[in-house]
Amino acid sequence: MNKKIIVICVFAVLFIIGFAVVTIIIKNYKSPKELEITYRKSAGVPFKWTYIIEDPTIIECSKVYTVKDENINGKVGAPVYNNYVFKGLKEGVTKVIFKYVSIVDKDYPETVEEHTIKVDKNLNISLIEPRKKSGHNKY
Repeated sequence: MNKKIIVICVFAVLFIIGFAVVTIIIKNYKSPKELEITYRKSAGVPFKWTYIIEDPTIIECSKVYTVKDENINGKVGAPVYNNYVFKGLKEGVTKVIFKYVSIVDKDYPETVEEHTIKVDKNLNISLIEPRKKSGHNKY
């Protein structure tokens, strides 16, 4: 009787360890379901980042949030980070075009950056081409 309990306990421990290892391996090999792109701007200046998705049937922006440095919050010129989170809707490749534009002067030259994004059949999303910059500003 004691041998059966020991065998069952050993089997249970091995099963739990095996399940944990498999879970960790699968988690590490999975591609992300979201892609985050971050842009810096300066607080208090009349500029903003906008974006256009070339093919909105492939990806969507699921979340936009801003991060500020609390130590210098409220100071003109302090860095502010706009974070854009994208998720895949269907398999394909598309571009996201970001523009840094003046809010007050429509004739001011804008900065344009393009990102090429791929979504696979499992809706994993990845950046396949680095930023392409053009325009006036250095952000």
